[in-house]
Amino acid sequence: MLDSENRCLAVPLQLSLMLLICAAIVPVAAQSNHTAMLVDSGTWHLHSRIPLGSDALQLRPSHQTVHLLASAEAPEFEGWSLTQREKRIALLDRSGKPVSTLPKSITFRITVGTRDKFADVEPLPLETSKGLNDFLLDLHFSVQVFHGMDMHELKPLKTWMIGVPADEESDERIYRSTFALEDLRPEDRIVLLITDGTGTRLSKFHLEFL
Repeated sequence: MLDSENRCLAVPLQLSLMLLICAAIVPVAAQSNHTAMLVDSGTWHLHSRIPLGSDALQLRPSHQTVHLLASAEAPEFEGWSLTQREKRIALLDRSGKPVSTLPKSITFRITVGTRDKFADVEPLPLETSKGLNDFLLDLHFSVQVFHGMDMHELKPLKTWMIGVPADEESDERIYRSTFALEDLRPEDRIVLLITDGTGTRLSKFHLEFL
């Protein structure tokens, strides 16, 4: 089973880089460096779309490299900020008050294809008998929610494609997948899983704040 957990970008690293270069995609850094990074760069300001990282697969035997790019979207994210208070990281809303719950609905945007190279990573090999177009049309999404040591998995409310219609052949597909979430706190973790039609895990992307 393929697993790109260690290759996905940590959200706080991306947020700090967004202050320097818009939507930059760079190698992963340990999420345990939150405090040190906040001291160095100050408050991180969030927007409604948060980039989650990129990954790459090499289809075999065709040896075509497929790149994946993911982001999380919710109107509530706009205006939030991550800062340091009393040597601890705090997630604040637009008014500067601590965020107590995460949005009830989050939409993930996933771009998958061969057109653009999103990051300099060694692609993970994947054996498949499908052609590129059929492979790109047979992607599935779910979310794992971690609350402490407890985990449960959610299916999307709705998944749809934007851009090129499914009945037209293409080397790139853009998906949007919306999930309904229960009462989640900022310290809970959300992991987007991407699988193929056989259930094989292709990639995973983390949304973490604290």
